[in-house]
Amino acid sequence: MKTVEEVRNDIPLTKKYIYADNGATTPVPKPVVAAMDEYFLDYCSNVKRGTYSIAQKASLEWENARKKISEILLKCSPEELIFTRNCTEGAAIVSYALEHSLFNDGKENEPVIKWENHDRIVSTIMEHHSNFMTWLRVAQHLNLGFDVVKPKKDCKLTPELFEIDEKTNFVSFQHVSNAVGTVHDVKEIIKTIKEKNLKCLVFVDGSQGPGHMPVNVKDLGCDFYSFSGHKGPLGPQGTGGLYVKKELIEKMEPMILGGGIISDVSENGYRLADTYSKRFDAGTPNIAGMIGLGRAAEYVNEIGLENIEKREKKLGRILLDGLKEMKDVEIYGSDDDRGTVTFNIKGWRSHDVSLALDEKNILTRAGHHCCIPLMKFLGIHEKYGGNVRVSFHYYNTEEEVKKIIEAIGELV
Repeated sequence: MKTVEEVRNDIPLTKKYIYADNGATTPVPKPVVAAMDEYFLDYCSNVKRGTYSIAQKASLEWENARKKISEILLKCSPEELIFTRNCTEGAAIVSYALEHSLFNDGKENEPVIKWENHDRIVSTIMEHHSNFMTWLRVAQHLNLGFDVVKPKKDCKLTPELFEIDEKTNFVSFQHVSNAVGTVHDVKEIIKTIKEKNLKCLVFVDGSQGPGHMPVNVKDLGCDFYSFSGHKGPLGPQGTGGLYVKKELIEKMEPMILGGGIISDVSENGYRLADTYSKRFDAGTPNIAGMIGLGRAAEYVNEIGLENIEKREKKLGRILLDGLKEMKDVEIYGSDDDRGTVTFNIKGWRSHDVSLALDEKNILTRAGHHCCIPLMKFLGIHEKYGGNVRVSFHYYNTEEEVKKIIEAIGELV
């Protein structure tokens, strides 16, 4: 287990700032940077193509990264993990497969979902735009119903809020809210959805999950789980992953065709690779980035994912309790212990609060967090321009939280 101080020493940014914008992106530790540097300096070559030694090493490290990422961050098999640029691309890959049947070896295969008249897609008003607009577009393209679930007052999604019937074939919702920090009981929600309609497929936006907490997609029971590497896992930007159940990934039409994903091509057709996850690796990928994400998965595992979750909750509780003492502060989300806390100060625009905190070297995020429907639902879009978000990771300290509370108190 790595200590907080050891992790802080690996992240020089912590010596200059109180960095509390981990919900958007996290600084990359030195060992992760070193792994990417090693690729560029020692064996910089394309993957899946060359037979010479460093090309073989690059391909091996690339596949080792897939193994580490899948097994550590999601607890799934490498064959079920598609490499992506971010969570957004993961949603796009699934949406494309929902609209297009798989063509392979000269034949059209059964679609992922056989859409019929009056079928519905369900999402929630709490979603990041990438997990809302994506499915809205599918519904519009295919002339499907599109229903939106609204949360309880504490911004929690609970099973009974999801009205599922035999015409509900796809549901998408978040693991953790990036806009208010609420952690949902994903397993129980999915269990209830499947009890009402076993054929209904469930997509989970896991942007705020892996790296911040242990995640086991098999235990959750989801069909798809998408995440970004530059948030919880402490990986580089432009990396991420999409888990797809084996019985579904083999039915999915790749969004992009090109080199590296086929076993044969003729004048009349093509045959895709037999390893399903590799069907989504067309073209030269972000090799260094994924090798870096593989090292990042190891790094958070060395800290201990349970330890990260426990520490984030502890820091969040200290901040929540401190903000409750201030009469002109509005807090959003549940009162559960959580690593992300959002608030507003009466009389202040959210961006102005964040700018004022920046003058004290406290880095936070403010605005609608790409969740405009939720901000309107909470009545804070026009009033405050959104909210101020403080999001922690393992390397943040109790002393930093106290300084944040003091700074907010001065603004109040």
